[in-house]
Amino acid sequence: MTERSQFVNAACTRTSITMILSGAMVALLIFIGLIVGSQSATAQATSAANGGRRGKLGKVLSSAYGGQIFGFDINQNGDDGIIDDAVALSNGGLKSAIETFDISTGKITKIVKTLVSKTSNDELVTFGIGGNDVGLVDEERVTIKNQHVTRNDLFYLLNPVSGQQITGPWTLPDSKGALLWQLAQNQTTSTQLAVVYRFSGSNAVPWLYLTDLATNTILKSIPLKIFQENFLLTFAQDTATDEAVTAISSYPGGPPPPNVVINLKTEKIRQFNGFNNGPYGAGGINGLAVDSTTGILCTTTELNAQVEFYKLSDGSGTWAQLPGTGDASQLNSAWSVTNDPVNHLFLVTQPVSSTGGNSAVYVYDEKGNLKETVNGFAFNINLPPSFGLKIVLNPNKRIAWVQGANPNQLQQFFY
Repeated sequence: MTERSQFVNAACTRTSITMILSGAMVALLIFIGLIVGSQSATAQATSAANGGRRGKLGKVLSSAYGGQIFGFDINQNGDDGIIDDAVALSNGGLKSAIETFDISTGKITKIVKTLVSKTSNDELVTFGIGGNDVGLVDEERVTIKNQHVTRNDLFYLLNPVSGQQITGPWTLPDSKGALLWQLAQNQTTSTQLAVVYRFSGSNAVPWLYLTDLATNTILKSIPLKIFQENFLLTFAQDTATDEAVTAISSYPGGPPPPNVVINLKTEKIRQFNGFNNGPYGAGGINGLAVDSTTGILCTTTELNAQVEFYKLSDGSGTWAQLPGTGDASQLNSAWSVTNDPVNHLFLVTQPVSSTGGNSAVYVYDEKGNLKETVNGFAFNINLPPSFGLKIVLNPNKRIAWVQGANPNQLQQFFY
């Protein structure tokens, strides 16, 4: 499946995406599943700290209706989390829901909203939690007529998520036809960065919206027309410098992937080249995250199984080879990246573990030193990485959640 066709598919609902994966992608995932399924799923504890739990797996959460979980997040300063839940019905319809859960016990605490659709084209999806525990939900509403896809989504807020109810709308200007793509990770300020793609003919232009979710206010909107040929972009928010950060993927044997920094006040854009190690280069950018307290960017790359660390102010940095891999170990490359801004750590996911078990999480400090390896996971990887594999965490409790072995599960772990 090409990057363009993946992105066109994203115009449908998240459930529809799983139904239209290409035969090549399905074959690849089956191949990977055969490899990882033959390996041990024993968890490795690398530290006895945190009451003996650090480095260990914990509870397994299952969605209330038993449907697939696409979006999820937890309150980095509390005990509450949020998931969505999508069940395909025998009549071709879809039942989806938004649910809250307790991050310590792994139990669903409430089904907040349920939507039953006659087709798979209408679906509730959560995009995460912003500052002050405000949750953002997208009611994806897709119409397909004569092979033409149109969207007219509705957006809801849970203010706060711990209140376990929808409290009002989030109003996106000119929402018809717009595709909400990402809510950048940031729970330290009340101003959130939302990424929206807008379609014009065959072009898809990413827009950045700086929003105060709690007051349903759009503070700034920035169209990035120069990136309209770059699909599936992932953004991070540097709240200290008021900047958005992304990276443009390269290709096998291609040039270094550029890291891009957008000033959210002046709209000025600067960039610096990333590392391009290995016989095939770095290739695509699988994930990225920023520590706003230190100005460090961390990325993972597709072709060389490496993790990169950059100082955003001048582009200098270092890189680390994932343990047990070489610079051409594409199968063992890391995907998503999450930052712990309290302990100044980056956690990266590796769907096909190179150190034992099915899948792994590695914990790095911001100088590229591996601090901890957590094995025993079996990530459900039936979607490309851009559609969901991620870690969410509470840095003070050092509790984290990630996709589980089944589509309807999340896995708790301690680091």
